[in-house]
Amino acid sequence: MSELKDHFTLNSITHHLMGFEPPAGAFEPTSDWEMAYGVYTLGSVRRGPGHRTGTVRLRRQAAGDGATLTVNYEKPQAGKTTYRLTAELHCRTDALSTPTRWTCQSVAVDADGKPVPNTSLKKSAEATEGVIVITDGKRERRIPVGSAYTTNWSLFDAVQRLPRRAFDPIRFTLIDNLDQVKPDHTLSFRTSDEVVLGEKRVRQKKVVELEKGRIRKTRWAKTGGRPVRLHAYDHLGEGVVPEVYWVDDPGRLLFMVAGLEAYILDTKSRA
Repeated sequence: MSELKDHFTLNSITHHLMGFEPPAGAFEPTSDWEMAYGVYTLGSVRRGPGHRTGTVRLRRQAAGDGATLTVNYEKPQAGKTTYRLTAELHCRTDALSTPTRWTCQSVAVDADGKPVPNTSLKKSAEATEGVIVITDGKRERRIPVGSAYTTNWSLFDAVQRLPRRAFDPIRFTLIDNLDQVKPDHTLSFRTSDEVVLGEKRVRQKKVVELEKGRIRKTRWAKTGGRPVRLHAYDHLGEGVVPEVYWVDDPGRLLFMVAGLEAYILDTKSRA
C-alpha cells in the first residue's frame, strides 16, 4: 500500500483529496451512470495550491449497441459571466468510446443566467468512413481521421472499461474540444496500486512537561481514510499535455490530471 505522494500525478492533487470520500458499492461502467467533477487549477500562486474553477457533469445512457454521453460544463469567467457548454455524443462501446455523431453548443451567460450577446455557438458532427463532417451553420469541414479516433469527453467514459492490466497502447486521433483534430495519440496502462483515500487533517495538541513548567504544542496530523485500489492510464499525444486517468476497481473514474488542471469526482453530488 502506498501514499498519494508516491504517485505522479496524485502527488499534485494531494491537497484537494483531504477528506475525499471514496465511492462505495457496486458500479457497472457499461450501464447508465451520472457523475459530477470539480475542475481545479493547480499551483496557483495567489490562492495557494490551487482552487476550483468549474464543474462538469457527465451522464451515460446505454442505447442499443452504443451509448449516449451528455456533457454539461460550466466555468465562471471575468465580469460575472459564466461559460456553459452542453454536448451530446452518440458513441460506440469500443475501447475508445468512438463517437459516431455529436452536437454541442456553448454560450456565456450573465449573473441572471441570460445569454451574453454574440457568444452563442452551435456545432454538429457526423462520422462517415473515416471522415468527420463538422458544421456550424455557416460552413462545413470534412476532416479525415481514420478508423481510430475519439474526443476528450469520450475518454472519460472509455477509461472506465479498459483492462486493469498492461495492454498494447491504443493509437488514435484526438478530436479535442469536439472540433480540433490532433493526430498521433496513445492511450496506455500505467500502473495499479492500493492507495489510502479520505484522510483528513486534524490538529493535535500535546503537553510537554518541563523542569519549570509545561508548554503546549499543536501540530497537524492525518487521520482516517481507507485503502482503495486504483488503476492509472496515460494519454499522450500532439497538442496536449500528458493526461493521467485514475479509476477504482469497479471502474469509476475518480481523478484526471492534465498538467496544471485536474478533474476530481464530486462524490457528494454523484447520482
